[in-house]
Amino acid sequence: LIAPLAILRRQATALSAGDLSARLGPQVTRRKDELGELARTFDHMAERLDRTVAFQRQLLRDLSHELRTPLARLRVAGESEQDIEALRQRLAREVAEMEKLVGDALELVWLDTERPSLPLEEVDIVRLWDVLRENAGFETGWPIERMPCELPADCRVLGNLNGLAQALENILRNAIRHSPEGGVVRLAGRREDDQWLLWIEDQGAGVAEGELETIFRPFTRLSAARPGGDGFGLGLAIARSMIATQGGRLWAENARPGLRLKLCLQSV
Repeated sequence: LIAPLAILRRQATALSAGDLSARLGPQVTRRKDELGELARTFDHMAERLDRTVAFQRQLLRDLSHELRTPLARLRVAGESEQDIEALRQRLAREVAEMEKLVGDALELVWLDTERPSLPLEEVDIVRLWDVLRENAGFETGWPIERMPCELPADCRVLGNLNGLAQALENILRNAIRHSPEGGVVRLAGRREDDQWLLWIEDQGAGVAEGELETIFRPFTRLSAARPGGDGFGLGLAIARSMIATQGGRLWAENARPGLRLKLCLQSV
């Protein structure tokens, strides 16, 4: 009894001193008593803390890097001899870009660290898609006919309306951005037992098989073979986290041609 308690005390002291790699190890975690349960809880807590801090550090490094470009453009604009109106419009665009970057990064941190429990309700996916594609068409000039929905009218899932709308909107925007001229972005799916399997696919170049998981990491840029690489690379990361808070999953596969984003959500 004394030995595992000594290990627990030593590792707890190391963790409190900032050593996030501190773990109790199998000598204690494999025990079948209360000490073993406590040890497993400790290691789980330490692992989650380690991942969270590593994620935040990486996000901070990426964010500081991404802010350099708009800040540099602001500095150049401030030193230019453009007329006042043109300069005002340029500054407004740069500020709006930085606001979106910081806002998206903060939302991603919130989703990762807080693991919010969002209220769930019945969501009509067909009606939601109609709203999203109308908004996307207004902003991008795409006719809604190029964003068809092939779901049955009874496609309803258990989710958070706002969170699900944001996730689907991010996926739709990403698909439009990487679509060829005249391309189509399609929503389809089928019911599987007590879940709905949905997918959104474009007609772009797709991505390399090794990048199918990488594209969900913050600030990831897709390969040059896939056009439309503007944006900060946060949309899909936020979409995956938002889907996860609703008990769902989001992953990617190549559609040949194009990229297919698949979602699995609880049916109603």
